[in-house]
Amino acid sequence: MYKFTFVVLHYKTRQDTIECVDSILYSVKYENYYIVIVDNGSNDNSGVILKKRYENNSNVVVLINEINLGFAKGNNIGFNYAKYLLKSDFIALLNNDTYIKQPEFISLIIAKYDKFKFDVIGPDVISPIDNSHQNPRRLTLKNKNRLKKLILHHQLLLVLNYFLIDLLMEKIKKFFLPKAFLSNDNPQYLNHFQEQVNVKLSGCCLIFSPNFISSYDGLFEKTFLYSEEEILYYICKRDDKKTFYFPDAKIFHKEDSTVNYLYKSSLIKRRFYYKNFIKSGKVFVELINDDNKLENWDD
Repeated sequence: MYKFTFVVLHYKTRQDTIECVDSILYSVKYENYYIVIVDNGSNDNSGVILKKRYENNSNVVVLINEINLGFAKGNNIGFNYAKYLLKSDFIALLNNDTYIKQPEFISLIIAKYDKFKFDVIGPDVISPIDNSHQNPRRLTLKNKNRLKKLILHHQLLLVLNYFLIDLLMEKIKKFFLPKAFLSNDNPQYLNHFQEQVNVKLSGCCLIFSPNFISSYDGLFEKTFLYSEEEILYYICKRDDKKTFYFPDAKIFHKEDSTVNYLYKSSLIKRRFYYKNFIKSGKVFVELINDDNKLENWDD
């Protein structure tokens, strides 16, 4: 029987993590699975509380990082524990603001792998707020030139944010842009009803198969936050790895729970996003330059 491991990255929002982990423990029916909680340097003692809560459950492991390593590197702590210590066949990186109600969730993923041999698979991701579907995601970073332009755009927005006019800039931009350009980037999500191959998947739930795990130790980890989905898509295109959207498997995603918890002000939240998008974008450009293989990854 395949061994399946969920990696749940935790940072301060303890109740979300408990809801996520308990939803797996109480809902998912499969005999050979583990949950690895990675406390990513929380300074509120929540990692220790989680460790105490699950200490008698042999299916749950809690790892505690001394500092916040960011999204990719923090997840990779759990990924490598699952790969090298637990010897997992499948590893699911699962946001802590998600939860699962589907008993056959793991069985569906494994059955699809036995037929399709994907590298990375993503489920239908449903918002519990409005029942909207958040997977698969539309590809907006399609080539290096587009990426560079978006970095410049976010640098401008960051400056305008300090003058409290970044939202006004966005409204003006949308007013003057041609409708054809806007329709290219909106809506953010593609058709969620049908299976799709080689699409960008939501980072809130990425499930890696034995094919991927044998070749990689997790996500590209030079970013702190944002653009992880785009970089994973780029790497899969570069290395001829197959991503797959699978609507039969379903999770629920509250979305941005940790960022909303940390930044109550929408102004400061946008500033945080601009700064980290710029940093991640520059790292992405460096990756493309170092590879010197693929500057346009749009089908």
